[in-house]
Amino acid sequence: RLGESGPGNTLDGGPAAPGRRTATGCGASALMVSPERCWAVVPAAGVGSRMGADLPKQYLQLAGATVLEHSLSALLASRRLSGVVVALAPDDRRAARLPVFGDERIQRVVGGEQRSDSVRAALAALLEQGDPGDWVLVHDAARPCLPAEDLNRLIDRVTASGVGGLLAAAIVDTVKQATDAGLVARTLDRNALWRAQTPQMFRLGELHAALESARGQ
Repeated sequence: RLGESGPGNTLDGGPAAPGRRTATGCGASALMVSPERCWAVVPAAGVGSRMGADLPKQYLQLAGATVLEHSLSALLASRRLSGVVVALAPDDRRAARLPVFGDERIQRVVGGEQRSDSVRAALAALLEQGDPGDWVLVHDAARPCLPAEDLNRLIDRVTASGVGGLLAAAIVDTVKQATDAGLVARTLDRNALWRAQTPQMFRLGELHAALESARGQ
């Protein structure tokens, strides 16, 4: 279930970062830091066609570094992650030149055409060195603004409950549902609507199995 509906609350009832909440499938009442092993996966093989830029959006410059470097640095700042697997396009020549890839916790794999293909390739690499019961956090390459407190809260909630979860932000806009003709059908209750963000955290083996199953459908 989602967290408390009151402003500024998380699932544990404590203060949340402005505009950010943790959403999971658990209803645990207390937090505990678990020693369970956690990994991160960053699919970064996309070409950024929707951006319409001259290069993939993860390689655009932001405050003196690429968006990808900021995203990876936010993960690497946490000592709770055993490693980060980055899925890159087969012809990627940019990543190797970025200083952040000198971190020994970063591993590179060849990604796929779709985001799910890249995630699956990274998970397969982790299964060769980890345990199916390990946790994995899938984080978008183009989400550079990940506060440490949000990352820690997500890990705490998920490991305490044993149920996968993700970061999400409550919707504050008025949302309309339209008919096929483009007319307003009704106004949706935004109290039940959330904007999914990343990381999204699940058991390594379960997520890999789910993606393999979806691939065969």
